[in-house]
Formats: sequence, structure tokens, C-alpha cells
Amino acid sequence: MISVAMIGRNEAATLPAALESVRPYASEIVFVDTGSLDATPTIAAAYGARVSYFDWADDFSSARNFAVSECSCSWILTLDCDEVLRPTTQTAQFIETLERNKSTLGYTVEITNHLPNGLKESHSDIRLFRNIPEISYANPIHESVSASIYQHRPDQPLDVAGFTIDHDGYSSSERNQQKLVRNLEILRKWIGVDPMEPFAWYKLGMTLRAVSADESVACLFRSFELLVARDDRNSFAFRFELLQALLGPLREINPPLSQFVQSEGIRAFA
Repeated sequence: MISVAMIGRNEAATLPAALESVRPYASEIVFVDTGSLDATPTIAAAYGARVSYFDWADDFSSARNFAVSECSCSWILTLDCDEVLRPTTQTAQFIETLERNKSTLGYTVEITNHLPNGLKESHSDIRLFRNIPEISYANPIHESVSASIYQHRPDQPLDVAGFTIDHDGYSSSERNQQKLVRNLEILRKWIGVDPMEPFAWYKLGMTLRAVSADESVACLFRSFELLVARDDRNSFAFRFELLQALLGPLREINPPLSQFVQSEGIRAFA
């Protein structure tokens, strides 16, 4: 019923917990290794995963779509190697209902991030979706299937899955620094290829908040400029988060510009 699709490289430390968490619910586990030098592929195979290999090219969507293409079940659940599916009775009950669902294309899943300071924060992402050719990942980083789903069902809100994913990837400061360097490299390469993509500028600006406040604001403002100039700007779900992220620092460094951005943003995004 459910294929679990995973990609990873050098994830031997966290992979066992991730695989153990999904084994009770998965009809198959597809693991795509993107160049591990450790025991990651061996561990995946030991937990019953079907292991394939994919040459990494700084593009998460390409790797994700390859993993999806290897799946054979009617539903696909994507999980990162530093995540676990939280085991509850509701999880099993929800998964049992999937086969009777004939209309929904996908579900948003609550993801709880465990932070280094012991705090937690949650967000939602589309992690469970039907295995059909129309659904695929886009964007080289911060990849998502949302665009392909909403293209086919623009007026149908997605349901919320009856389970939660716990993400432990932010609990290590060293790992966070490695992710930061990697993400900045991919984001800058993405903008070099597609400099008119407002989402890429938004994500670069948000990532740069940990590095340079001035560069962050400049990137967020560029995203804002590109977005308000588009006729389809209201189809971009991140527009309000962009406005909020940009207004905060602008009020401190350039109050007149912040007033302009606020009034223009309200007018454009209403």
C-alpha cells in the first residue's frame, strides 16, 4: 500500500532509527544512495530496503524523483534519514484508511523539529502522495511536490495526515553548519541558472540570516520585487512569510522602505 522513498549519503548514524520507525507501516522501502562512503547502503539493505544508486548533482528534486520512480505502491511517503515516523495507534489506523481514499492526491504531514537548545518547532509539508506520473518534485533545494499537485487540483485543499514526523537534524551544531554550507552553494547555483525565480531568492535570504543580515535583507527584497511584478503572484504560498521576514529587519535599518514594502505588499498580495 505504501512505498517509503528515501535518499541519503553518509547517514549511518541516523538511518537505523528512521528505517525502524517505518518498517511496521511500509509495504516496501526504497533507498537511493547518492554517494555514501560509510555503511549507509549496507544498513538500508539490512532493514529490508531496496537500494539503488544515483549520482549526486546538487539537485534534491532529481534524486527524489528517481526514488519515486523506483516505487511500486499506490501511495508514497518520503522520509529523510534524520527523521522518524512517530509510532501511535492513530498512525496505523490512518494508514489502513488510505486504500479506501479515492479522491485525495496528497496529505500534509506535521513535522516537529528538535532544536539544539531543547526547544521544538513544527511545520507542515506534503510528504504523502499518490504514486501517479503527474506528481513530481521541483526545485533543486527545498524541493516539493506541491506545484504538481496544485496544478491538477488547484481548488482542492489537502487533508492532514493522521501521523507526525519527528526531525532531529537540527540538534547537532556541527551538522547544522555542514547543511548551511551545502544549502548556500545549491541556492546560489539555482539563482545563477534561474535569476528570476522569487522562491529561490526567498530561500537564499532566509538561509543567509544565520550569516549576514545585510545580505539576507537584500535577497529577501529581491524576492519581493520579483514576486510583486508577476501576474500569478498570489499563487505563491510563501508570499506572506516573505513579507513578514522582510519587514522585521527593514523597520530597523530603513523605516521608509519598510512602510513602502508593507503597503505595496498588502496591495499586491491581497
